Formats: sequence, structure tokens, C-alpha cells
Amino acid sequence: MKTSATSFLLGSLVLVICLPFVVTVPKTLAIPEKLQEAVGQVIVNATTCTVTCGLGYKEETVCEVGPDGVRRRCKSQRLECLTNWICGMVHFTILIGKEFELSCLSSEILEIGQEAFRFTWRLARGIISTDDEVFKPFRATSHFVKFESAQEYDSGTYRCDVQLLKSLRVVKRLYFGLRVLPPTLVNLDFHQSLTEDQKLADEGLEVNLDNYSRPHRPPWRKKVAITLGIGIASGVAGSVLGIVVYGGLRGIYSLKA
Repeated sequence: MKTSATSFLLGSLVLVICLPFVVTVPKTLAIPEKLQEAVGQVIVNATTCTVTCGLGYKEETVCEVGPDGVRRRCKSQRLECLTNWICGMVHFTILIGKEFELSCLSSEILEIGQEAFRFTWRLARGIISTDDEVFKPFRATSHFVKFESAQEYDSGTYRCDVQLLKSLRVVKRLYFGLRVLPPTLVNLDFHQSLTEDQKLADEGLEVNLDNYSRPHRPPWRKKVAITLGIGIASGVAGSVLGIVVYGGLRGIYSLKA
């Protein structure tokens, strides 16, 4: 019994000592021939998305690359891309009674077809904000909101969400900050505030605007200024001459006396 136990212990000890040597014996890993001849598709070139927000497109070039590293059967493909679906806010200020339209269409949406999208509008009336908690549903299912005659009541922030119908994924969110003001509150006629040179430049003519800060003066103002200058100079000269004559006459009478 003791002999058997001793033999078992000795055998276990030999196994423990030899096991690391067996495990660490290096073996050459054989790669199957089919795996060595495998060919994979690799993206070798890709452009950036056509837009920075909303649904856009990018071009990719895909080639088959084998073990020799040579590119074969390359093809270009156009794929949809979405870098950022929140597109910020656009501000508008219009006068009461004006016809106006808000639209969240883009060239990419038009290319696919607007029937492939769902448009949802929400409104934060009377305030300019991007806080989603202040928005309420707005009855509009088209890609645009049109005002036949805008009123102050129409002021606020309009939010347009664009969803792909096939996945209901939101691909674009755009805010419109709209201010509707009465004509008596502010004059929005920008062209009226321009100088003559600036008006010419605005029409596309080449004008030197280096002295744009100097206001334009009509010719009649220049003539009035010249006339006033001559009158003042004549008055001063007449006063001096009168003083000289008076002094001379006074001296003569003093000598006679």
C-alpha cells in the first residue's frame, strides 16, 4: 500500500516537472492554402460627406486585394452619410403683412425625392430658443411653412424634423428663428442707408470705397458752405477796415485840436 502511494507521488512529481517542457515546445503553425489565396475587399479611398449636417453622400472606392497586395476589380460607389443631424438655427426678420416661407428642403433630399421623407414641425411661439421642452406640435406635414400675410403672432422658433420613412430615423433637425415687426418700429430698408458710392458698388459697379465712412454731401450744400465762408471773411475784413479808418480819423482830429 505504501509502495503504491509512493509510486503515485513520484509519477505525479515527474509529470509536473516535465509538463512545462512539453507545453513550451515550439510548433510551426501551418496556414491552409485556401487561406493563403484569400482575397478581401478593402476601401482604398473615401471622400468626406457632402454636407456637415443632415443627410449627405460620400464616394468610396473599393478594391479586391490579395496576398500579393495588388488591387484588382476596383469600383466606386456612392453611399449615404450622416455626420450630424442637428443643423443649428437660421434667423429671419420680416415686416407685418409680408408673404414669407420657411423650408427645410436640401439638394440631397430633392435628389432622393421628398416622398421618401416625413416632415414634422414644432413651434415655440413668441420666443427664440432651442430648448426642446418649450416646443409644441405645429400643424404642418409638408416640407415648408408658408405665411400669406405674416403677423406678430407668428413670431417664434419653428423646428423642422426630417425622418427617413423606411427607418423613421431622424436625419435632419433645423431651427428657424422668426421675428415679425411692425413697420413703425424699425426701418429695414438697408439700401436706403447706403451712400451713393455704396449703392453703386451694391449694383455691381467698380467704386473706390476707401473713403466709405465719409458721408456724401450734395452739391448745393457745398455751394452754401462756400458762400457762408466768403460772407464771414468779408465781414471780418470790413470790421478790421472800419477800426483802422476810425483810428486814423481820430488821430487827425486830435492833431487839429
